[in-house]
Amino acid sequence: MKTRRFALSAVLSAALAATAVALPSTASAQAKYEINFGTAAPEGTPWAKQLQDIKKRIETESEGRIVVKLFLGSVMGGEVEMVQDIVEGGRLQAGGFSTAAVATGANVPALQLPEFPFLFNDNAEVDHILDTVLFDPMAKKMKRRGLVLAYWAENGWRSFYTKNEAATSLEGLRKHKMRVQESEVHKAMYKAMGVQAVPLPTLEVLDGLNRGTVDGFDNTTLFGQASGWFEPTKFYTLTKHIYQPAAIIYSREFLESLPEDLQKIVIGDVAKETKMGRDGVRALEDELQSLFGEMGVEVVKPTPAQVEEFRTAVLPVHEQFKEQVGVDLYEAVVAALKAYRAK
Repeated sequence: MKTRRFALSAVLSAALAATAVALPSTASAQAKYEINFGTAAPEGTPWAKQLQDIKKRIETESEGRIVVKLFLGSVMGGEVEMVQDIVEGGRLQAGGFSTAAVATGANVPALQLPEFPFLFNDNAEVDHILDTVLFDPMAKKMKRRGLVLAYWAENGWRSFYTKNEAATSLEGLRKHKMRVQESEVHKAMYKAMGVQAVPLPTLEVLDGLNRGTVDGFDNTTLFGQASGWFEPTKFYTLTKHIYQPAAIIYSREFLESLPEDLQKIVIGDVAKETKMGRDGVRALEDELQSLFGEMGVEVVKPTPAQVEEFRTAVLPVHEQFKEQVGVDLYEAVVAALKAYRAK
């Protein structure tokens, strides 16, 4: 196991070294405000690097009036639990989470929309829809739930990790008990495929895989490796059935308690932060996939016909949830995708 983890660690360290930042070793004596920032993002990943950059920027630009404390790797609980903590005014004032976790933890059903299976074809479509169609409506809905959407980040394209055989068909996937994220859309996707799925929070997945509670899961290349979840599996089938955004969020009550100049510093340059988050994840995708072979996991690229079998099985999920996320919003996304693809 140590050998398998070393290869990933070496790649991430090399990729991040060129942009490493020196973080303040002690809190400024002038600090008046403290932001406890929680996330499931493991250390040594582009996600952690972005959050460390945000920490440094906020502390520097505020001239020490704000201190940011990062809690990486789910040390403050599972994703849903941390989102609920922010909403309820608990220990955390901010965090970086998958949109599925925010949708569940903050009760914002519309946030499930970007994670409809097979909604997007590529990253260009994703960026266009998230930035020009969904950002403002989602920000308004989250504001009503006591959250501020600062900007999008990225988990990426989810595919299937399995123990027993590659998931190149519904029949093959049905031979596994799959971990499913705590998301109604994700649960419905597995149900539509006739696959047994067990909801597990992030903190319990690796133990569940090792114990046999589940023998597969779906997630991205980077998260699957950085979390170590890939280790008990043998196959990684690149179905790319869900694109999963992430979101950097703040407690609305906390943010609005800050002086106006500090509020602007905390949010920063939205376009710049969004691009940095996406680029950091996407830059590693090919190299991380190439590591799987030496770590004992076979990367399988399904044929278009095999992907179509999955797509056909799960597209009813769109119809099932479009009223829950908002018919008008769903139709706006579909129309925008159609127009974008016609260019």
